[in-house]
Amino acid sequence: MVLLLVLLSVTAAPARGDGSGITVINVAPQFSGLSIRTEDGLNYIDVVVSDYNSWSDIFRVRVEVLDSLQAAVADVVFQQYPDNVTLTRQPRFTEPVGSYLVWTLSSATVNSQPVTVEERTEMRVTFVLSPVKGAWVSVTATDLGGLEAFAEVQYSAGFFGGLPQIPALFVAAFALAAAAVIVRLRIRRDRRGE
Repeated sequence: MVLLLVLLSVTAAPARGDGSGITVINVAPQFSGLSIRTEDGLNYIDVVVSDYNSWSDIFRVRVEVLDSLQAAVADVVFQQYPDNVTLTRQPRFTEPVGSYLVWTLSSATVNSQPVTVEERTEMRVTFVLSPVKGAWVSVTATDLGGLEAFAEVQYSAGFFGGLPQIPALFVAAFALAAAAVIVRLRIRRDRRGE
């Protein structure tokens, strides 16, 4: 019985971070919101991550745009701490793959004076990307203990942001075929005397 109480008191230790959490056993973060929209030619990926140990326990949020073979075309990361040991907040965005991140519009927000459970646990990260061709969007949130939340969305149109590019050769072939049909119809009309 005493051993069980000791184990419970050890596992119920508060989460690392600024202490504004709810003090539960380390649980994985989860997504409480995820939306993707295009506005003014830019792609906005809004990720709301909840961690019941507090938003200060969220270490990293990562968004990858993948091609149809699941290879990363764009990879953007918001990281709250320099590593998972140093607990001094130094929030920053990085872009390991590609150059699509619009740095000036991307943001991460938390409530610094939380009152409700949601305010204590949620972080909103908005990634703003210029048009990038891809078939999937993958989102991963990691806490300081290494636990993760993962979501992936497929785009059936085969692209993310902007219209798909039509090869110039296809356009030229189509124009040539259309011109040939028009000329043929015109010749046929002239022979009939119309």
